Amino acid sequence: MYILFKTTGSDKLGIIQIVGRVLNYAVGFVPNTHVDIADYNFLKPTVLDEGVAMGWKFFALPRDYINVRPGTPQNEQLSVAESNEPTGEKIKYYLTDEDKANGAAFMRALMRQILDDVYDKRFAQLNLMTSSLEQGTWTQQRTEAEAYQADNSVTTPMLSALAAARGITVAEMATKVLQAVDKYNQDVANLLASKQAVEQEIKQCSTIANCNRLMHNRFDCSMPASQAQAEGVTTSSKFDL
Repeated sequence: MYILFKTTGSDKLGIIQIVGRVLNYAVGFVPNTHVDIADYNFLKPTVLDEGVAMGWKFFALPRDYINVRPGTPQNEQLSVAESNEPTGEKIKYYLTDEDKANGAAFMRALMRQILDDVYDKRFAQLNLMTSSLEQGTWTQQRTEAEAYQADNSVTTPMLSALAAARGITVAEMATKVLQAVDKYNQDVANLLASKQAVEQEIKQCSTIANCNRLMHNRFDCSMPASQAQAEGVTTSSKFDL
């Protein structure tokens, strides 16, 4: 099984074999014998099929070939250069249509992984100002608030205690709780809508050149200079997720 994941200096990869690296992400291989027992869930990986995983070699490629040297991971996977050729010798490998499709698919997977990482952090930030104690009572607060607004004769032990502590009525407390719930839900909806808008752009990237363009415009990863020149792009890459 092949996986794509973000790397850190302290990663304990164990049985996972790194087959390629792009930016601060890695493509790893987990042997079939260890798929069910290896500890890799902490990496929050994306599972890739082999063809797409091997597409890492064509990341951001501005042309239809790559230069391959003996003794490199690229040559180990493509077997272009003979082992007895001089180490510094470059050999051109021209991409097949399948290579181009896999390269684009890999870049889409990478962008989705980056997007997930960014929005997972943004979602977590919504809760940073709230203690675990407060979060642990949200469900009960909301349940009592909704029940009270439907029938103000119901028993509301938690809302009553919170209202007394604040010196307000149970009705006022119920309103505050439901307003907070509505705001939180709207914040989550806004996050999800923003993420899905970028996901749609990623899905529309059918070529490596398309992916280069989107990564330049949204993921702060500059497109190759030759592509930028051909397309008349003079602006710097930006982070716009």
